[in-house]
Amino acid sequence: MPLHAFYCYTYGMNAKTYALDEFKNHSLLARLLELHAIPKAIHVRGELPTFIIDEYGRATPRILTVVGSRKHSTYGKQALEKLIASLAGYDVIILSGLAHGVDGISHKTALIHNLNTIAVPGSGLDTKVLYPRAHVSLAEDIVQNGGALLSEFDSDTPPAPWTFPQRNRIMAALSDAILIIEAEEKSGTLITARQALELGRDIGAVPGDIFSPTSHGTNMLIKEGAYPITCQDDLLALLHLSKKEHDVTEKYDAKNYTANEKIIIDLLREPLDKDTLFTQTKLSFENFITAFSSLEISGVLEETFGEVRRLV
Repeated sequence: MPLHAFYCYTYGMNAKTYALDEFKNHSLLARLLELHAIPKAIHVRGELPTFIIDEYGRATPRILTVVGSRKHSTYGKQALEKLIASLAGYDVIILSGLAHGVDGISHKTALIHNLNTIAVPGSGLDTKVLYPRAHVSLAEDIVQNGGALLSEFDSDTPPAPWTFPQRNRIMAALSDAILIIEAEEKSGTLITARQALELGRDIGAVPGDIFSPTSHGTNMLIKEGAYPITCQDDLLALLHLSKKEHDVTEKYDAKNYTANEKIIIDLLREPLDKDTLFTQTKLSFENFITAFSSLEISGVLEETFGEVRRLV
């Protein structure tokens, strides 16, 4: 066996190392050659999927990198879960950083909806140093369900302040598009977005509460030209995917709605203007906006020129 292709064993799990001269032979890792600082090697636990790259450089399956705040809001969590759930049945892989907050929710939601997922932690892959400690079992679930863990750091490298910005460039390079869910004006999330932009990747951001610090970064990115992502159609457009016919008529099981969402749905037996709908729900403004946004993102309703109508 050549020295540049070897295996190591970590708590019984196979980990393969790809050296730099092997990247060009792997359709996904070849994307790392676009970086200014190309990693010398990539360590992988699990299986990297096989990709087909089209004439525009897009991968099939698509790689959607999801990044955002560790201190997410309820709105951010609901938006993220609804958007990832809307990709169920599509040939998409969710890539994120395994961290607390948006990263962990992304991986967990992908697994729930049978979407493949890849994690790029800010540490080595050895279970003794894998970060965060609370997500060691999640990492195992990712691998056991056909996904992968990927890192440029030696297996025993612990997390450190410098490891996270360094791994962000890898997340950006491997992606077809970046989805940003809540970010402060100065954050690692925006570093990933800038790196992705330099690499020519499409950037999408979920609009947020103008009064929330965790929305300042995403709203700023939208002002600067990022695609606003408010529903499944926006997300599919970001990924350059066509909507499947069955999604137009697919009904959502009522048991999946929250109590506040059910109130809104029951009132929309015919179109209403948004102010009237809000008044009739008798909900607080915060509860109304949270439920309304969730239903809008999941494609249950739409608002056109102030009028709201049900779509399912």
